[in-house]
Amino acid sequence: MIIGLGCLAHDHMLVTETTWESGKGRVIHTETRFGGNVRNALSTVAALDHPAAYLGSVGLSASADEAMVDLAEHGISTDFIERVAGADPVMSRITVTAGGERYGAFDDSTLATTPLPSDAVVDAALSAADVLLVDACVAPPGSLRVVEQARERGVAVVLDAERDPSPTVLALVDAADHLVIPLGFGAQITGASSATDVAAALWNDRRTAVVLTDGTQGSHGCVAPGDVVHVPAYAVEAVDTTGCGDAFHGAYAWSLVSGAGIIQRLTVASAAAAVVAALPAGARRVPSREAIAEMVVG
Repeated sequence: MIIGLGCLAHDHMLVTETTWESGKGRVIHTETRFGGNVRNALSTVAALDHPAAYLGSVGLSASADEAMVDLAEHGISTDFIERVAGADPVMSRITVTAGGERYGAFDDSTLATTPLPSDAVVDAALSAADVLLVDACVAPPGSLRVVEQARERGVAVVLDAERDPSPTVLALVDAADHLVIPLGFGAQITGASSATDVAAALWNDRRTAVVLTDGTQGSHGCVAPGDVVHVPAYAVEAVDTTGCGDAFHGAYAWSLVSGAGIIQRLTVASAAAAVVAALPAGARRVPSREAIAEMVVG
């Protein structure tokens, strides 16, 4: 089972027909949907017919109730969730422009009242896990210990971090064995610039793999320092890039459990991200195994 630790988000989407440079544009689609890096990654895992579960505290509000329904509808187990007052989804408003680019504004104040579940729930989740997916930027206080416990049990930790180079985030980055982060963030926290140099700077004796994503430029990965491979991105007409990186993480974790090597992991993850980017507005934003296979085969 692939277990996810992060936060849930309640996204209010607005799609326009023009670019940011136009200054204004007509709204062509609106919707409200649930998201969050880990939730989206787990949706990908479940869509690939692998057991997935969310580990966390979820609030008691109507929005939190809807989030629980959303998880179940996307095939994500809620067995490792505790309901806690105040632990409600992050509220966000996301504007998607022509070409699929997006800007998100969010209110994450509820993270301050979102604790880890009890030790018993964490223990049960880790006992069931093959992989622990972690969003370092929003993981509850105490998540470093969960990562350490996972590593002690031989559970692979695939960690996502894309902003906020705080000591807490950097400690989680340091602890993960599969580090999957944007190249730009890697450059920010290491001071290096090329993918090879960033990967080398991020390598430590805890690592099994370092993966650096770079949008339309593809992804870079290594399973040993100095031996970085590059997998190009799939060329698609992007409609909405929201959740593409999350699909990448979910497909990477799924490929890891399947026993795939680094190049195959990056290939499948890149295809999953491309499938999501090309989905029409309003579509269920998960890549199917068939769509990924068609993308890979070409």
